[in-house]
Amino acid sequence: MGVFVLCPWLLTAGLGGYLGTVWVRHGGLRQRTPGVTRLPLWLVLGHVALAVAGLAAWTSYVVGGVRSSAWAACAVVLIVAAFGFMMLLRWLPSSGRHSHGDATAERHFPLTAVVAHGTTAGATVLLVLLVVLHKA
Repeated sequence: MGVFVLCPWLLTAGLGGYLGTVWVRHGGLRQRTPGVTRLPLWLVLGHVALAVAGLAAWTSYVVGGVRSSAWAACAVVLIVAAFGFMMLLRWLPSSGRHSHGDATAERHFPLTAVVAHGTTAGATVLLVLLVVLHKA
């Protein structure tokens, strides 16, 4: 079952990599002044770094059978999901003070990619929780 969880996790990572590429290509790293970006660099990099750490912990669990790695991956994936949800809320269109239409890099995200990333991420979180709680 642990290997099965890797499939949606890797798909989620691939879709996230695509979104990250779109963000960087449209100047996401250069948008550092207040009011220009809706996705702060600490949030984006924290989401990515923790997601990679969680995937590494889950891989350690699958390859080595280390139960503590599964619990660590579970905790990390919940934090990653919270960061992702924060980014989703910031990405949604609004008329607030940070709304600049096409001025932000994240305005170039394709809706289908965002939905697919969120859907596979939700499946990943659910599967990780189910596997970890079943093994407890």
